[in-house]
Amino acid sequence: MDVRGDIGLVAIMVFSSVMLTYKWLSLYDNVSSSVIFFAFLLTLSLGALIISIELRMKKVMEEFESTKRAIAVNADDIESRVEGKLNAFIVPLEERLDRIEKRIYR
Repeated sequence: MDVRGDIGLVAIMVFSSVMLTYKWLSLYDNVSSSVIFFAFLLTLSLGALIISIELRMKKVMEEFESTKRAIAVNADDIESRVEGKLNAFIVPLEERLDRIEKRIYR
C-alpha cells in the first residue's frame, strides 16, 4: 500500500481511539481531555511507527534486490574468467590426448 493510504488508515485509527476513549470515559462521567490527548498521541505514534517500519522494509528490499543484481553480474564475470582459465589448460591437454591416441592406433 502507498504512504497516502497508510496515512489515511492512521487517521482513522487515531480518530477511533479518541472516540473510544471519550465514550469510555463518558460512561463514568469522568471525561478528561488529557487522557483523550494522550490516547490520541499514543495512537498517532503507533501509526507513525508502523509506517516507518514499512518504509524501512521497502528500503531494505530495494537494497537486497540491488545486491542480488550485483552478485549476478559478478558471478557472470567470474564464470567467464574461470572458463577462460580452464580452456587455457584444457586445450593443451586435449592436444596431448589426441597425440597419445594417434600413437596408440598406429
